[in-house]
Amino acid sequence: MSAASGRERLGAAFWRFWSVELATGTGVGLAIIALQTMLVEDLGGGAAEVGWLAAARWLPYVVLGLVAGALVEGWRRRTAMLASDLARAAILGALAAAWLLGGGALWALLLAALALGAASLVNDAASQAFVPRLVPRPLLLAAHQRLDLGANAAQSAGPAASGALIAWLGAPVSLLVAAAAHLASAVVLATMPVDEPVRTSRPPLWRSIGRGLRFVHRHPRLGPFARWTHAWFLCNGAAMTLLVPLVLTGLSAGPAGLGLALGALGAATLAGTALAEVVAGRAGEARTIVLSRVGSPLGWALVALPALAPMAPPAGLAVVVAGLVMAGVGMGLGNPSEMALRQRATPDAMQARMNATMRTANRGMFVVAAPIAGIAADALGLGPVLAVVVVGFALSAAGLARSPLARRRAR
Repeated sequence: MSAASGRERLGAAFWRFWSVELATGTGVGLAIIALQTMLVEDLGGGAAEVGWLAAARWLPYVVLGLVAGALVEGWRRRTAMLASDLARAAILGALAAAWLLGGGALWALLLAALALGAASLVNDAASQAFVPRLVPRPLLLAAHQRLDLGANAAQSAGPAASGALIAWLGAPVSLLVAAAAHLASAVVLATMPVDEPVRTSRPPLWRSIGRGLRFVHRHPRLGPFARWTHAWFLCNGAAMTLLVPLVLTGLSAGPAGLGLALGALGAATLAGTALAEVVAGRAGEARTIVLSRVGSPLGWALVALPALAPMAPPAGLAVVVAGLVMAGVGMGLGNPSEMALRQRATPDAMQARMNATMRTANRGMFVVAAPIAGIAADALGLGPVLAVVVVGFALSAAGLARSPLARRRAR
């Protein structure tokens, strides 16, 4: 399909939204490396502190995720995204100013991460539920593939650019650039013409949350998919936490090396996303999802090697990058099919609650895994803990392959 025919099928409103997601992804990619570098290099944090930072970022998803999903159902989703972008720009700008003025401290990083997580929670609940209002359901796979292509491109370029920017001008400047990206997203949203319905009557909040939970976990296919996806997020939360000290201190690669590693992960995810529609067209969405999960244990086994068998830093970083490429291709391959399968199975009035239900448990796994993995790595070493994570990835892939999701072809 040509680029012109893709634009014609998905419509102008979708492509405006695509540009919003691109700007947001750029801001996230820039900010993540800056926050982690400030923690490790400016404050001397180790694996445990990196785990606490990750947990702070995702804690709002656990505490407020279900509430946010139920509330967003009654709001205009564009308004929720606009407010989130403005809030994230303000938080990042304030943290950068505090750091430049000499007010850098662990509590400030954790508080900023917590506030960023809360703002991102609102954005995620609204943005994922916004897509089915922009494109017809038969085009959801194509829409999510293109959204993922843009997001992965931003998140692959963002860490690499952030690493170079930090080395040149410092982490606070990277935060300011991330804030500008969120402001650009807000400008596009503010000028985006969308006619959104607002529900005039809603059930009580807790009843609405309960309906969302029952819908997901009693669904014959979404239920098993959700449970094995939660297991994958538990492993991924631990793995991504351990990657930071492995690259920054274990391999002495610095922020540029971490930016390179995360940039490679983003680029590989982008490559997998580019193949997603073709593979799903031949194998079906469900089998594509299962296939994508196999890349995680294989890729992270490579990442674990430099932690288990000492290597020279350049060789170790090359092995880590190769493993992240393998894992990233799998992630990119599966996500458009996952989103299309979830949203086709869900009525519009349940979209935000379905997304919030899935996301709350997924991010909850991250909140649990990140600090535990960091503490375990400080006590036992990075290598043994990464080996356990690889086994967990393998079990989650095998469980999904044997679940009802994989037993019939889904398009």
